[in-house]
Amino acid sequence: MVLRRSLSNPSAPLRSLITRSQRKAQSPAARPERSSRSDQRGPVPTQALKSQTRLSYPQRQKLVDAYASGTPVKQIAERFGVHRTTITKIVTSAGVKVRSQPLASSTRDEARHLYNSGRSLAQVAEQLGVSASAVRSAVLVAGGTLRPAGGSTRNRAHGDAAASARSTRRPTRRLLV
Repeated sequence: MVLRRSLSNPSAPLRSLITRSQRKAQSPAARPERSSRSDQRGPVPTQALKSQTRLSYPQRQKLVDAYASGTPVKQIAERFGVHRTTITKIVTSAGVKVRSQPLASSTRDEARHLYNSGRSLAQVAEQLGVSASAVRSAVLVAGGTLRPAGGSTRNRAHGDAAASARSTRRPTRRLLV
């Protein structure tokens, strides 16, 4: 009785195995062979979402030399078929100082002007297409000062003491009935 029950209700993996073995028995050439894919770097795995490029030691040295000579990271990434962050990792592991691209003087002046007009660092960064930290650096390099984070400058600028007190007070909790 126990033997019959264990064989009459096979588990899902066992059913899958039986089904696959029956399919193979019926048609041996059901699937055509896949042709191997390759690109200029060699064979490309078929299961990977994105192919990985393993750089040899001489390639890594060429990459570091190109970076040290001032070649833009985007160009190096295209040339070696790797991501920009991979270049940064290789360069730092080789002991080369990572360079940062400061904003152009016209962009720096515009960032300072927009920030001084009352916009937040994030708003200026979004408008200029740069990071908030780049805007922060541009404002400080230009001799500007940063406002306190998260506050409205409108009430403080007009000297409204009551509004300023309201903005620093903790919000009260309201119960929904």
